[in-house]
Amino acid sequence: MVARIESLLSARLFQVPQLIGDRLFFVSNLSGRLSLYAMDAGGSVPEPLLPPDVALQNPHHVMRLFQVYPGLGKILIMLDHDGDENYQPMWIPIDGGYPEPLFGEVLADYRCRLAKRLLAQTSESIEQIVYLTGFSEPSTFYRAFKRWTGLTPIEYRKKKQA
Repeated sequence: MVARIESLLSARLFQVPQLIGDRLFFVSNLSGRLSLYAMDAGGSVPEPLLPPDVALQNPHHVMRLFQVYPGLGKILIMLDHDGDENYQPMWIPIDGGYPEPLFGEVLADYRCRLAKRLLAQTSESIEQIVYLTGFSEPSTFYRAFKRWTGLTPIEYRKKKQA
C-alpha cells in the first residue's frame, strides 16, 4: 500500500483514476501537458499511453475523458484536435498508441451522405452545411467533400440542381 501511495504522490497531477485489474489508468501532467498514463496498482513508474504530440484537454470540460475496455483491449478517449471543444471519440490500444477514430468510415459515410443531400435538396449556405455536418472549418469540409466526390461542394450543388 505504501508503494502505491508514494508512486501516486510522485505525479504532479493525478486525475480521474480507473483501477482495471492490476493496472491503474489516470490523467496526469507528468510530461508538462495532460496525457493518459498507466501503472501497476502495486506501484511502478507511470507509462505514457499517448504519443508526446497528443495532449488531452482539461478533464473538467468532458464528463468522461477516457474509459478503459479491457475486454476489447482498447481505451476510449475524447480528443479535441483544434481547440474548438468539438470532442471526438477515439480508440487507443490498451498498451498505448496513436488514437484512431471510433466511428471512422461510418461517421465519414454519414457526413458525406448528409452533405450531398443538403447540397442537392436545400438552399442552405455552405457555412451552415459545414456546421450541420460536424466540421469545425470550411476548409476541412471542402477537402473532405472533394476527397469523397471529386467535386467541390459548389460544383456538386450546381451539378445536382441543374
